[in-house]
Amino acid sequence: MGNAYADLPAGDWGQNLQNAIDCYEAALRVRTETEFPREWPGTQNNMGIAYADLPAGDRGQNLQNAIQCYEAALRVRTETEFPLQWAMTQNNMGIAYFDLPAGDRGQNLQNAIDCYEAALRVRTETEFPLQWAGTLNNLGNAYVDLPTGDREQNLQTAIQCYEAALKVYTETEFPREWAIVQENFKNAQKQIKSNSNNN
Repeated sequence: MGNAYADLPAGDWGQNLQNAIDCYEAALRVRTETEFPREWPGTQNNMGIAYADLPAGDRGQNLQNAIQCYEAALRVRTETEFPLQWAMTQNNMGIAYFDLPAGDRGQNLQNAIDCYEAALRVRTETEFPLQWAGTLNNLGNAYVDLPTGDREQNLQTAIQCYEAALKVYTETEFPREWAIVQENFKNAQKQIKSNSNNN
């Protein structure tokens, strides 16, 4: 029922997500980590997604709640035991850290980068090309925004991520994704040019 509420296109989006969270919390009263270790992390991950998308309430707190759900799921969803689910949860957590408005922006983005890079250990170009490209686009975005370290190097790394993603996200096969990555790519190039002109 939580998944149905989370996907419900009609009605109030925020209320639908709150209903989904209520369902997941109810399920977790029975689906405990010790009793149902296979089902429990999936419910935690789903609840994390709902919190990350929740438009109502404190945005920072919602994302902190999402991160806590993902961290809980990763206690069971290990890289060795459940590599696909582990990588998906790592990518989800990276998105939550990227969007997190509270705390140290540089540290949040570094956490996001660490999550994306972890996910890419499983989401390889040969095995999971679409997920690989999506995670690379996310990684590129994090490097573009990263305020710490060498700005020029961060932007060059972002461009490398976008170029790699575009090997999979072709204009003919995935026009929407291709357009998004192209825009991100051009934005990073513009920033490099702007930095060169300012120096």
